[in-house]
Amino acid sequence: MRIGRRVLLPLLAMLIVLAGCSEDTSKEDAVSQPAVQDQPTDDGGGGQEITLVEPEEGGSANEYEQYVVQTRLTEMHLFNGKTGMAWGLTRSALRVYLTGNNGKNWVPLSPSEQIAFSTVPEYGKEVFFTDTAHGWIVRSSGLSEETLVLRTADRGENWALSTLGRTDELPAAFSFTDNEKGWLMTTKTSDAAGREDKTLYRTLDGGESWTPVMRTASGSQPGGSSNPLPEIGYLSGMRFESDGSGYATLLELGKPSVYRTTDGGRNWVKSSSFFAGEKTIGECDAYLNGKPQAYKNGSGSWVPIGCKQRDTVQYSGAFTQNGGTGWKPVPFDVPAQEALNFQIAPIFLDRMNGWMVRGPLVYRTTNGGKNWKALPQSKKLRENMDKYPEIFQVEFVTDKVGWILIGKTKLRRSLLMQTLDGGVTWNVI
Repeated sequence: MRIGRRVLLPLLAMLIVLAGCSEDTSKEDAVSQPAVQDQPTDDGGGGQEITLVEPEEGGSANEYEQYVVQTRLTEMHLFNGKTGMAWGLTRSALRVYLTGNNGKNWVPLSPSEQIAFSTVPEYGKEVFFTDTAHGWIVRSSGLSEETLVLRTADRGENWALSTLGRTDELPAAFSFTDNEKGWLMTTKTSDAAGREDKTLYRTLDGGESWTPVMRTASGSQPGGSSNPLPEIGYLSGMRFESDGSGYATLLELGKPSVYRTTDGGRNWVKSSSFFAGEKTIGECDAYLNGKPQAYKNGSGSWVPIGCKQRDTVQYSGAFTQNGGTGWKPVPFDVPAQEALNFQIAPIFLDRMNGWMVRGPLVYRTTNGGKNWKALPQSKKLRENMDKYPEIFQVEFVTDKVGWILIGKTKLRRSLLMQTLDGGVTWNVI
């Protein structure tokens, strides 16, 4: 089924029934008097203080006002050494902010508050931006509402939408290769243990319409698919490249696997060299299979693999430099992640340079993960992680610039910090 309904958000009230507001997960209130704050406090009444910049109402295009808000940020994404975005929920409204000057001030690019979100959308799962102007956000509430794909081409000034209709599958992975071509994978856990229904949608017009190109359910294949992804196994991530080739990572019967497509997602082939099991990783209580990662610099891809033993996870990596034809496993000699942050895997800027954050300690590799060196401990990172011990995200965009988002879920608080020297010193954004 091809869906091409395009609606401007101001008309949403006439077209959809909104979900009830979820529990208030953050607090955002404008400070009574306008202020410019270059150094926000690190503990601001349930959230982080950031300086917003918006055009003055009734003013010219060059007239702006600045004011400070407190907001809880729970997701982020970096574009370059100065530009990044971060977002969170205020009640059921999604608040998205963009900075182009390392967090000194931000501009809002949130979609309409008429779109209610029950959970914060994740980057690469329900959010994807190809640049600061072009972005897409998926909103799904299961069978109670339609699955919506919101899109902007002007930094959030305007948002349009398309819909997948009412579906019992939920968004699981999201990937665009340019401003026109994108893929959305939805999944639903089957009644049979270890099985999961999977449907892959593709757009060729920037998200205005979405067409199914693959389903795991037998006998209902769209678009001539003859070798879809298996129903056995749980999807952990997906990524596509500009030529229509792509990767999907699964956990099949407890073992990590990766599948490769070369025809835009219709047909998939499992790699036999991706996972070597106990030969390189050792005995594990369970395995974690990460999302396929593209390098910020250079060609190639890699996937983090976790070995869970009791309350810790030891990470290793699988790397490919030949389009997924062969994979090289590399064990990482870094301390295991503890239970609180077991989902935080190492990250790589390119094939050689990577970082691993374990608590307030940052480890660095310059030889592809063979050796890791602990960097001098940052006093500010340690002090803030004493208050906010959970790591929500870590991302590096150059060999110098990286962000870390930390917090404490029970207190509904978060804090965004930045390094400009490769992870040695950190400061609150």
